[in-house]
Amino acid sequence: MLSRMLMRTVLLGLLPATAWAANSVVVQSKAVPRGAHGVTVGIYVANEIPVQGFVLPMEVRSVTPGAYIADTFSLETENRLDSFLIGMAVIGYLPSPDNTLPWKCQGRGYGTRGPIDFISPDGVLYGAVRTSDSCLPIGNDGAPPGGSPSLKMTFNVTGVDGTFEIDTTCITWNNHILFVDCTDLQTTTTVMPSFTKGVITIGCACDCHGDPVCDHIHNIMDLNKTIGVAFRGAPPVIDPNPLCPYTDTDVNCDGVTTVIDVGKMRNVVFMGANPNTEFCNPCP
Repeated sequence: MLSRMLMRTVLLGLLPATAWAANSVVVQSKAVPRGAHGVTVGIYVANEIPVQGFVLPMEVRSVTPGAYIADTFSLETENRLDSFLIGMAVIGYLPSPDNTLPWKCQGRGYGTRGPIDFISPDGVLYGAVRTSDSCLPIGNDGAPPGGSPSLKMTFNVTGVDGTFEIDTTCITWNNHILFVDCTDLQTTTTVMPSFTKGVITIGCACDCHGDPVCDHIHNIMDLNKTIGVAFRGAPPVIDPNPLCPYTDTDVNCDGVTTVIDVGKMRNVVFMGANPNTEFCNPCP
């Protein structure tokens, strides 16, 4: 009976979503050093209905060539999913798409199961149904990086700077991410939760270097920030990426913000200088 329930849960993707609101799955984004081992990424679940079935198909794909998972990959239940919906949990690894349209529900997507081959893209399927009366109660794991994720990915990464994504996808043409409502056992109402992909940054990446306001334009506000640090005792402007080796106002990469950085920022803001040549490369 449980096997039939699991099969029914996994194949319900064609049914329309009936709710959104607080129902969500969020994959943590983070920055990691080159070649890091044992990287953990949390998957955070929020459900405003008690859930009897949970299907989560995912794809890991490289955005920057060579920046990807390496050597090892695992997916484990934690927190609420470690106490509920564990009896028929199924974790499937899908090493490659079965056609030329591999993701976002174009074509059949993934079908072949086997070990992940660490060649982008790789697929992962998590599916579970309740055991006895053990529905996943209404709840919220919180938001990354805090909270208590219900799933945890663990992997190594390559030694190439760049990014890769952990996104949702279709494992077969009718298999979407979904929750199955535990209060409607007769019609098995499905809920398609919102999904936030995770972006994993490997190595040095300085998203706001030379742009201390971090609005992706260079203007007088950036110059004022630089002047504040150089002359007025303002605290350093730390890049959002903790792996960035320089502060956002240290545009010549000498380890401090001085009149030289103010001059370079003025040249970019008012004199039309090219920031790619006026500012240093913080990630040589």
